[in-house]
Amino acid sequence: MDAVTQQTRHGEVCPLDTTLQLLAGKWKSIILCRLMQHELRYTQLLKTLPGCTRRMLSLQLAQLEVDQIIQKQIDASYVPIKTSYRLTPLGKSLVPIIKLMDQWGEHYIQTVTMTEN
Repeated sequence: MDAVTQQTRHGEVCPLDTTLQLLAGKWKSIILCRLMQHELRYTQLLKTLPGCTRRMLSLQLAQLEVDQIIQKQIDASYVPIKTSYRLTPLGKSLVPIIKLMDQWGEHYIQTVTMTEN
């Protein structure tokens, strides 16, 4: 089930909820941040995510692939087979949004931290 199909909780498809659903998941945002820089092999990606299990990484990658945000590429000329991931053009269009959300989050953390002191 893709993000659009899942986001009808208000009785209608909500574009904001759809976007949030694409990013929902413990590891999706960090996976996308890693892939914003360059294509990565599965094992390279796993090494950059301490605490993420192979199963969880596979699930999150599969969801991002179903949602057409990332593309899986398999090269069988290697032993073992080389599996790598990269952002699709649709995924690349999400990059500026992710960067703005990151900036806003940093501003929010600083603001809240300052008001608590």
